[in-house]
Amino acid sequence: MNRRDFIKLGGLAALPLVGPKLAFGSNSATSGRDVLVVVFQRGGADGLNIVAPWADGRYRDLRPTIAVPEPGAPGGVIDIDGYFGFHPSLAPLLPAWEAGELAVVHAAGSPDDTRSHFDAQDYMDRGAIGKGSVFDGWLNRHVSGVPLESVQPFTAVGVGNSLPLSLQGSAPAIGIDSIDGFDLVAPGRAYEPLRKTLGDLYGGASALDAQASQVFSAVDVLQDALGGVAETEAAFPQSAFGQQLAAVASLIRADIGLEVATVDIGGWDHHDQENAELPGLLEDFAASLAAFRDDLGADMGRVTVVTMTEFGRRAAENASAGTDHGHASVMFALGQGVNGGQIHGEWPGLENSALNRGDLEVTTDFRTVLADVLQQRRGTANVAALFPDFAGPTSAGLFLPR
Repeated sequence: MNRRDFIKLGGLAALPLVGPKLAFGSNSATSGRDVLVVVFQRGGADGLNIVAPWADGRYRDLRPTIAVPEPGAPGGVIDIDGYFGFHPSLAPLLPAWEAGELAVVHAAGSPDDTRSHFDAQDYMDRGAIGKGSVFDGWLNRHVSGVPLESVQPFTAVGVGNSLPLSLQGSAPAIGIDSIDGFDLVAPGRAYEPLRKTLGDLYGGASALDAQASQVFSAVDVLQDALGGVAETEAAFPQSAFGQQLAAVASLIRADIGLEVATVDIGGWDHHDQENAELPGLLEDFAASLAAFRDDLGADMGRVTVVTMTEFGRRAAENASAGTDHGHASVMFALGQGVNGGQIHGEWPGLENSALNRGDLEVTTDFRTVLADVLQQRRGTANVAALFPDFAGPTSAGLFLPR
C-alpha cells in the first residue's frame, strides 16, 4: 500500500459507510413493508411501575413506598382495563391507546436469567441467547434479506451516538447523530472546499474510491430530499431522544427508502429514589413517541414502532426506594397496523410461587414480538434465519391483518 492509499483508507474510516452497489431513489412508500422503528430502553426499565398491575394486592405489598397510587389518587395510575394502569407520565400516549394504535406486551423479555446489562443487551441486540456463534445484529440480518434492488443508502439507519449492535454486520447501515450533523464538514472548514478536497482524494476507480463516492452521494441525497420536506409542527421534546425521533420522522417523510431505524433512550437503571427519576424519563419517552405519531399522521399507516429493554426490575423495592435488576418488563407496539388498546401476553402474577428468583417471570419471549412484527408488517417469511436458536412461538397477536 502506497502513502496515498494509506491516507485514503484512514480518511474513509472517518466517514459513514454505505455499500458500493446501492441505488438511489424512493421506495419506502411502495415496498409493501412498514418502516420499522426499534426503540431500546437501555438500563432495564421497570415494567411494573410503567404499566402497573394496580388491582393486584401483591403489587403494593412488594412496593409499599414506590408503587404507583391507585386511579383517582394524586399521582395515580391511568386505569386502562380495570387491572393494569399507565404510569401518569404516560398520559401523552393515551390518545394512541384509545385509538387502538398502541398495544402493550406485559411480562415480556429475554428467557435468559442473566441480570447483567452487558450480557442481556448483547443477547437482545444479536437476537440470540448466550455466547454462541452469532456475532451480527438481528436487524442487520433482516436488512441482508431485503431484495438487492430495494437496498439504498438510507435503508437502515441508527440515530444516536453510535451504531447499535443490532444494526452491525455485513449489510450496509448508516449511523447518524443528527440530520444536521450528517455532512462532510470539519472545524473551520466550509462544506464545498472540504468536499472538493475529498473529491480529489477519492477520484479514482478503486474500491475505496467507490465507497467514498457513495458517502458523498448519500450526503447529497439527504440534503436534497430534506429540502422538500416541510418543517414539523409536532411538539417534539428538546431532549436527545425527542430530537432523534424527530430525525427519524423527517427521514420517513423525506421518502428516501428508509426501512429500519433504531433509537436508544438510556437512564432506566433506578437502584435508588425511583419515584424521583422515573416520572421525568417516562414523560420524555411518552411525549416523544406521541409527537412522532402526530408528526407522521397518515404516514403511521406504514410505520411500526416497537420498544424493548434488556430486563425489568425486581418485584420488591429495595431499601433505597429503588429497584434492582430483575427479569420481565413491558414492550410497546405503536402504529396503525397494531391490534392495540389491549394488554397482550400471559400475566403470571406476583405471588412468590410465580416469581423467578424474586422477579416477574417472562411469559413472552422478546423474539416472539420481533418475529410478529417482521412477519406481519415487514413481510419476512423466514424468521428462523434471523433468530437461529429460537423455537417460537412467532406470533403475539399484536397486529391486524393487512
